[in-house]
Amino acid sequence: MNEDDPLTPADRSAAVGRARAQRLLVTLLGDYGHPGRSPLPSGGLVAVLAEFDIAPANARATLSRLTQRGMLERTKEGRRTSYLLTESASHILRRGARRIFATTDKNAWDGCWTLIAFTLPLDDANQRRLLRARLRWLTFWPLYDATWVTPHDRYDEVREQLSELGVNDAVVLRSTDLDLLPSGRARLEAAWRIDELAADYEAFLQRYHDLAERAAAGAVAPAQALVRRTELVNDWRALVGDDPDLPVTFLPATFPRARARAMFLRTCAALAQSAQARFEELVQTPDRP
Repeated sequence: MNEDDPLTPADRSAAVGRARAQRLLVTLLGDYGHPGRSPLPSGGLVAVLAEFDIAPANARATLSRLTQRGMLERTKEGRRTSYLLTESASHILRRGARRIFATTDKNAWDGCWTLIAFTLPLDDANQRRLLRARLRWLTFWPLYDATWVTPHDRYDEVREQLSELGVNDAVVLRSTDLDLLPSGRARLEAAWRIDELAADYEAFLQRYHDLAERAAAGAVAPAQALVRRTELVNDWRALVGDDPDLPVTFLPATFPRARARAMFLRTCAALAQSAQARFEELVQTPDRP
């Protein structure tokens, strides 16, 4: 066993399984737990996760972990336990959905850049990880370790993220005057990994081609629609999370993002009604005695 990695293969597999279950449930609640609906019974949520081959004990542990993380709010009425997304979690998911389900690449670039330089305590690895993840989601990419830039106007959004994370040792600049000298541009282009990203979009198109064809033909059963649509959304979220959302001036003419987005949106829409129906059926499952 690697001394730098004390986890056994079984430990790592369990950690991956826990992360998958939490990611799935957050996606499901973001898609189908619309604002204003009543809390959902734990038995129903366990039944939903069972569709993804997550055992009841693991599903209940997932509910507990997400509650501890502040993503879910637990309520009790007699012996009935129910869950609902917290307001902060709903806000994060709504913000993410705007990008996930965006209908255009928004490639009409006004030449605006946003740059952030920050300092974090060396011993706060969790805050560093969270900030970097949030910056990537906002399409920032590192020029240097603590200097990140995006070719988009993200001034207000990044200030909101800094406030949420309690980061106050930072400088945020918005400007159309940014000169990338040759080595700086090469550094940024290498960080953007355009060729790898294009290959990822092509792989996505290939992976979901058959599902897109069947969805368009109305040939996906409700139970399958829920599972496949959720997998589709999760994979797309991961893909756009790795994409700095570059204007066309930085992209090759054959870049496949627009084709992949069109297929994603068509397939999501085609599966939405059946998937929603299956979700609503499952969440009516009563709690176990």
